[in-house]
Amino acid sequence: MHGMLVVILCGLLGSGGFQWSRAEAGPFTEGDTAAIDTMRLLSDRPLKSPMGALLRSAVIPGWGQFYNEQYAKGVLVLGVNAVLIQRVFYYHNQWRKTRNRAFQDKRNTFTWYWGLAYILTLVDAYVDAYLFEFDTAMEISGRYWPSGDGGWAVPGVQLVIRF
Repeated sequence: MHGMLVVILCGLLGSGGFQWSRAEAGPFTEGDTAAIDTMRLLSDRPLKSPMGALLRSAVIPGWGQFYNEQYAKGVLVLGVNAVLIQRVFYYHNQWRKTRNRAFQDKRNTFTWYWGLAYILTLVDAYVDAYLFEFDTAMEISGRYWPSGDGGWAVPGVQLVIRF
């Protein structure tokens, strides 16, 4: 049972069994910095370390989101976790002073809320690091994707100039 769980988790967290070869990345040379960035963007290896993001969020909730350059989400995550921890300690101190069962129940409830929020923070940091710049990779990959109106996107050429 334990071995099967490990196999399932590896399959879910893995790269999906799909790899880019050098030929598919384009006619680039090793010295071309734009080509190296493009080849890295289109490779299976994530641009940000998912485990690094997860460990950062484990130390300080929200740090992994900052690492993934999602600053608003990082502030929100830090705030939510801080409020939930504050509520846990508040109700625990109230229960210690009064021994009122209602305070103990609220403390337990907020402990579960905080645990759930903490786990979701870790998962979010991991997934966001793995999918960092995913949209950009899909834009330049040349793949066909369904359009928003239910039909299929028509192949075309797009010129983008950025200063």
